[in-house]
Amino acid sequence: MTLEESGPKEKSLYQSFDRSLPYLAATLGVVVCAMCAPLIVQWNNEEHYQIVEFPDGDITVVDTTGFHVQAFGQVFTYPRYVDAYLSKSGDASSGSSRKGDTSVRVTFNDGGWGFMSNHLKFQMPVTREKRIALHRHFGEGGESAIREAIGHHLINCLKNTGPLMSGSEHQSQRKAEFYQVVSDQLSKGLYSMERVKQKIERGDKIDGFGEDQDVQYVTRIKRDASGQPILSATSPLAEYGITVVQYNQTDTVYDRDTESQINAKRNSYQLAEEAKAGVEKEHQKLQEVVEKGRLAVANVEAEQQKTKKGILVNAQKDLDVKRINQREQVTIAEQAVSIAGENLKQVTTELETSKIAVKIAEAEAKSLISLSEATRAKLDQGGALSEREKMLAEMRMHRNMAIAKSISEIPSPKTVILSEKKSGSGETSSSTTETLMNLIMLQQLKQQDGTERAR
Repeated sequence: MTLEESGPKEKSLYQSFDRSLPYLAATLGVVVCAMCAPLIVQWNNEEHYQIVEFPDGDITVVDTTGFHVQAFGQVFTYPRYVDAYLSKSGDASSGSSRKGDTSVRVTFNDGGWGFMSNHLKFQMPVTREKRIALHRHFGEGGESAIREAIGHHLINCLKNTGPLMSGSEHQSQRKAEFYQVVSDQLSKGLYSMERVKQKIERGDKIDGFGEDQDVQYVTRIKRDASGQPILSATSPLAEYGITVVQYNQTDTVYDRDTESQINAKRNSYQLAEEAKAGVEKEHQKLQEVVEKGRLAVANVEAEQQKTKKGILVNAQKDLDVKRINQREQVTIAEQAVSIAGENLKQVTTELETSKIAVKIAEAEAKSLISLSEATRAKLDQGGALSEREKMLAEMRMHRNMAIAKSISEIPSPKTVILSEKKSGSGETSSSTTETLMNLIMLQQLKQQDGTERAR
């Protein structure tokens, strides 16, 4: 039966199906595309990188953020950084199947042991070749398998380092060394160890008997000629390009015997510290007594120095006064000598002056005598003078001779007073000695004139 032969009802049904067929096809296409989209494109975030295995066998590494073409390939997602916990509280990292206590038991060289808690943060490889190599080994297990392998390597490093020291040494003074050796082995590989003899000095040898040394075997890292550690196994981290970003040893729980040794050592250390404190206290007391004695001695020395200083100051003052007095006396004596020298010069000058005055007087007397004689000769030659004039001339001659004789007989003064004054016009006046001599001559002349007048 055809569409024309069918009834109106069937005809309407076929027409409705024809109209809805395109919508059904579009819907089916959308559903198919939605189902196939995750196989065509994939999303990657910043915290991860992805490895895509295509159906044709090619492998690519996606290291960018955003959508990328998957093309029906299989995608494996790896974190850029991974945290691994081997601790008492279990592995807290996401996706880990290890729950409960995952701390690592480490045995030390004295037989003691302890459970160590560790945290390790490492960076996944950054090169394409290392990422593909890591994927080939751990593709099925993924992040958990990688964390498990690195945890096993950390356990080997811890157990390989334990024999280097005793439990009490680890607790008290060698934790830093233990941590450093484990950290180095994580990156480089396991160190080779060797047991060697070690001599220990003893202090209990008495009177030449017994041994003064003990011999014990110790474990140490085996090294080459250059001093570098020799590796017994390589590190998987170095093999796959994994880098340790952070490593922590968070806690260590020791066994009872080791705890007892640690407590005994701590008690002995405390007793030693108490004894040391007692010795220090006694030493402080002794030091206090010594310091008091030193202080007393210092006080006595200070008083002695003070007294000595006072004596020295007083002596210095007396010496300075004596030096000043002596300098004053020397100055006075020098002044006296200077004055005496000036006086001597003055007396010498006056003596010379008196000598010159005597010579002048003698010259004047000679002049008067010559004048009188000349007058007499003139009178003798004139002949016309009267007897009276002749007599007067003789009298004047005798007077001049008497004056000259008197002047010549005047003693020269021992001290000549020089009083040289200048007049207003700048001329120099006569000396006192010359004035006195003139007065004496005037007095003699007056006496002679009086005598003549009386005659």
